[in-house]
Amino acid sequence: MSEVRWWQERSCRTVALPRRGTDRLEDYTAWVLIVVALLVLILSVLAGLRAEADMAMRARASNRERARVDAVVLHDAAAPDDEADGSSMNSVSVQYTDDKGQVHEADISVTAQSPAGTAMQLWVDRAGRLAPPPLRPLDAVVSGVAVGLGVAAAGWLLLVLLWAAVRRVVDAQNAVTWAREWETVEPEWSGRRR
Repeated sequence: MSEVRWWQERSCRTVALPRRGTDRLEDYTAWVLIVVALLVLILSVLAGLRAEADMAMRARASNRERARVDAVVLHDAAAPDDEADGSSMNSVSVQYTDDKGQVHEADISVTAQSPAGTAMQLWVDRAGRLAPPPLRPLDAVVSGVAVGLGVAAAGWLLLVLLWAAVRRVVDAQNAVTWAREWETVEPEWSGRRR
């Protein structure tokens, strides 16, 4: 029983290792950077949600300002020139009627062979001019994710660079301190000072 009590008393006593100021600086900096990294994570989520909400609002507005119309190809369009990457496009004239009943003609680019009379759907603005398709809800989500990841990556990159700078300063200071301590210990250790 006395051995157990001796072990309990011995385990309660802890001997603190000597701590250098650079060790304390490094610990303090690590804790601060961890807290800031968590704040950057929260900020990136909030920025991503805000970007997604803004893009969704613009998508709803663009849906109200654009309409889909049926267009008809007026003249035969030859097949696009075959290129290695398949990105060749030809221009073709189309005719469409807007919401107000006005007939319009426009030239558009197509990637496939389009004979005269081919029907296709296009988007027009309130004035009846051709417009790009409205944003989709998925575009808003992708935008939010991209903004969130961008904020997180930029913030964490900055924190990593700050950590590297602190480590460099701490390592340089430790090297100087260790060199100074070695100058006093080495003669005793090597036996030159007996």
